[in-house]
Amino acid sequence: MVMKKEKLEHIKEIRGARSLYGSFLSVTLIPLVIFGIVVTIYSSLTLIRDVQTEAENNLKNVSLTLSEAYNNMYDGDFNVVIYGDDIDFYKGDHKLNGEYDMLDTIHDSAGLDISLFFYDTRLLTTIKDSEGNRYVGTGANPAIVNDVVANREGRFYNNIVINDEDYYVYYLPLMSNDQKTCLGMIGVAETSAAVSGMAVKGVVRNMLIMLVATLATALIIVHFTSGIISVIKKIMRFTDDIARGDLSTELDPAVAGRSDELGEMGRLVTKLRGSLRRLIERDALTGIFNRRYAVNRLTEYKMTGVRYSVSIGDIDFFKKFNDTYGHECGDVVLKEVARVLRESLQPYGFAARWGGEEFLLVFDNIEGERAGEITRETLDNIRAMEVRHEDMVHKVTMSFGVTESDKERTMDEDVNAADVLLYEAKETGRNRVVSKKVEV
Repeated sequence: MVMKKEKLEHIKEIRGARSLYGSFLSVTLIPLVIFGIVVTIYSSLTLIRDVQTEAENNLKNVSLTLSEAYNNMYDGDFNVVIYGDDIDFYKGDHKLNGEYDMLDTIHDSAGLDISLFFYDTRLLTTIKDSEGNRYVGTGANPAIVNDVVANREGRFYNNIVINDEDYYVYYLPLMSNDQKTCLGMIGVAETSAAVSGMAVKGVVRNMLIMLVATLATALIIVHFTSGIISVIKKIMRFTDDIARGDLSTELDPAVAGRSDELGEMGRLVTKLRGSLRRLIERDALTGIFNRRYAVNRLTEYKMTGVRYSVSIGDIDFFKKFNDTYGHECGDVVLKEVARVLRESLQPYGFAARWGGEEFLLVFDNIEGERAGEITRETLDNIRAMEVRHEDMVHKVTMSFGVTESDKERTMDEDVNAADVLLYEAKETGRNRVVSKKVEV
């Protein structure tokens, strides 16, 4: 039943830690992912717009370059001579029909299609149908002719269908040399698939960059969160040990050494443990160890096989101090006696208030004979002590019984053996130490 309860508590602790872990990740990773998605969408839309703008500028520059090239190569205006169904296209006196070297070179190197229009009729073009025939003699969209030829303005379009294929096209008006008459258009086109391909590549690149950045940030957040949760769990285990009564537990040095709020939390719990230890293990009046602490230590010694000696001491005629000079005087006597006992036992073991005016001295790994010697030295210190209270000086003596522990005895039996010797010291005149080995 007890094991089931402990297992249930352990499961609750794990669930609590995971819940906190999940909460940390939720408030950090979800906003991060949302931010990454928003940034990706915005950057992608911006990139698509920039690609379209770049395509427009590129098509416009090529059309201007072509117009300038024709003007530099041939004098005169663009014109046509019509013979039945045949149309001859001229620049000044030079016939342009069939001259595709420059246009095809641009098409092959830049992937652009070029058409020259006389008014609304396509007379030169790099666009070909499925059989390889050039798409000449076809007309331009009337709306485009009106925008470009009638208004004498260059225009960019991103939704033109030519020969069943979508194009981005820039149309530049062909002006007469005096710039008064618009004679036709130069159309420089790039397939929508090519422009979209560049945009898609940019979007994919941006998505990959954002994905890598998001994953790297997420890993940092997970690592940081795991570290915080680990510290919190260590503090929880430390606190749980204290709550279960284990005041000897220690906080992980890695937590205690932190300079942040978690480290401060751990140090506060350590201070709390110290306060609890003083409250539980220390006598409230004298400040030395109490009976509970002494019993726990001696029980531990018995369990681990540590040799020790014990001495029970009692203040002689202590009742006189309380009855004659008041309990306040008695308290002062107890405090001073406790101070001397603590200081005298410091190198050898510890002193504890056993109850009332009785004190227990414990000597770690010291045989009975040596413990008796130390107790006599301690009694000399007590005799030399002066207790001052309300302008009066009081002298104090004590009686002690000292014996060595025996592995055949329990802890209580060891203390009772010392108590028997204390009784002997009192019966034989007090103010003395009776030290001997008491057989089982």
